[in-house]
Amino acid sequence: MQKKKLRNFKVSGVVVLYNPESIVLDNINSYIDDIDVLYVVDNSDIKNYELISKIKEIKNCEYIDNNGNKGIANALNVGANLAIQNNSEWMLTMDQDSNFENNNFEKLINFIFEYDTAKIGIISPFHKTHSGKSKKYGYEDVLITMTSGNLLNLDIYSKVGPFLDDLFIDSVDHEYCLRLNKNGYRVVVVNESILNHNLGESYVLNLYFKNLYFYKHSPLRNYYIMRNRLYVASKYRKIFPNFFLGTLRAILTELLLIILFEDQKSLKLNNILKGYLDFKNKKFGKKDTM
Repeated sequence: MQKKKLRNFKVSGVVVLYNPESIVLDNINSYIDDIDVLYVVDNSDIKNYELISKIKEIKNCEYIDNNGNKGIANALNVGANLAIQNNSEWMLTMDQDSNFENNNFEKLINFIFEYDTAKIGIISPFHKTHSGKSKKYGYEDVLITMTSGNLLNLDIYSKVGPFLDDLFIDSVDHEYCLRLNKNGYRVVVVNESILNHNLGESYVLNLYFKNLYFYKHSPLRNYYIMRNRLYVASKYRKIFPNFFLGTLRAILTELLLIILFEDQKSLKLNNILKGYLDFKNKKFGKKDTM
């Protein structure tokens, strides 16, 4: 077994909870030994006190009751502020449903040892969903990545500003990545570091002898996805026109899939329309009622 390198920098972590199941304990244990402290920010509407008690028993875990669902951006910012107060240089950002196998998180840490990271805002793993393991090697610069499994450079975070609370959920990660790129910072994916990432309920379509996976969302999520995608794509349209066009294609694809294959069509399409209207009217933040 390869001996771990001695670190001269601190790594905190934040995992955001929302009505989690007990599997979150195993997920936390897949990376807790490789960080100095983990801030467990609980956005749950209904608290599972038995599970909370078990989380508090895990070494180096600090549980934070966020007093209801304030959104992913708020929870990440809570963790980042605590990590900065703890004099951490890096922060691991995790979803409750994600985990690292074997030494995959250590591969992200090793990247910091091996490369100049002064201009790198995020070091990301390869997110393993239905597509299997990465077929690439080494690392690559990307425009955007998902939140879970990332190492966030806290010095750069302090310079570019926090995650946007107004988005609440959805596109929070993409907006931050685009802001990094806009300000001359890099987002790097280490392809040999694999994160098991659960994106939720999916269905498969066989097109031209190839299985394509698509993800179902609740009607409320459809609202946030539409509103926030349009906001982020419009905000960075001139700087990243290809991202803007890709967002429009994704929206059209999702509309078509809902019409053809999903249930609750009327409710989902109605919420998508509300998301569009709230984007046009600049209404952001948490949507309390639909």
